[in-house]
Amino acid sequence: MAAAPEVRIRAMRGEDVDFATGLVHAAGWASESMDSFRSFLAHDPQGGFIAEAGAEKAGICIATRYGRSGFIGELVVSRHLRLLGIGQLLFQQALDYLLEAGVESIGLDGDLNAVSYYEKMGFRKACRSLRFRGKFRGRKHGHVRPLLPADLDRVCALDREFFAADRSFFLRRRLETFPRMCLVAERAGEVRGWIMARPGDGLLAVGPWAALAPEEAPPLLEHLAAEHGTEALRVGVLERNLDAARLLRSWPGMAEGIHSWRMVRRGGDAAGSGPQGLLGDHPALYAIGSGAKG
Repeated sequence: MAAAPEVRIRAMRGEDVDFATGLVHAAGWASESMDSFRSFLAHDPQGGFIAEAGAEKAGICIATRYGRSGFIGELVVSRHLRLLGIGQLLFQQALDYLLEAGVESIGLDGDLNAVSYYEKMGFRKACRSLRFRGKFRGRKHGHVRPLLPADLDRVCALDREFFAADRSFFLRRRLETFPRMCLVAERAGEVRGWIMARPGDGLLAVGPWAALAPEEAPPLLEHLAAEHGTEALRVGVLERNLDAARLLRSWPGMAEGIHSWRMVRRGGDAAGSGPQGLLGDHPALYAIGSGAKG
């Protein structure tokens, strides 16, 4: 019997983006793209990790820092190498990276079969992280228009309040990269909500999607669908947002998929419980930005 290959973890580099994208698509994560990984690396070149088994790239994981908060995502290992403990090595590397950076609250979206492992690592369930996918005929609304660079300061300020951390880097990059997929609702000169999307593997990944009042949320999604009528939409939302969950469950053409668990680990209180430190736990947020970065 051949000896198991030596496994090592190293920093992700630009030339690894193709591998990372292919790996997540092979795992069925259609919402991720090459730009997703380029965005992670541009935000924090030290926060991406690649596992190698011998000379073969074997897995990936991303740790995203938001000041005192952090998020772990994109943990995927090549199917034929999953018996080598590579996933645990990658996860430990990402966790250590955030802890050494002084992050006090760390979140993740845990697949159902991995929840028990994350609990052993000090994470606790906060709520279900829901997933919806569908295609429908949208319609345009007069008060919804393209999001412009001049809107970003206001949008980023509101998002910091709703998300409870500063992710303005990702919002600004999204507008720069996919301006046709970024919309804002405006009434009497006031921003009342916004929606952003990005292309995935045969779909549009929606999020963030925010509305200052419940009635402002549907027009944003309807307008986005009207602008991109041939694309299926994928939306993720925390179940704690009761209005958003109710809206998406009742929306014609949107089907609910298998959920994951939003989990949180708080420094100095790993045995605690409850949703404290839960990024994005706000009724104005109708879609998370990403299951990989909150």
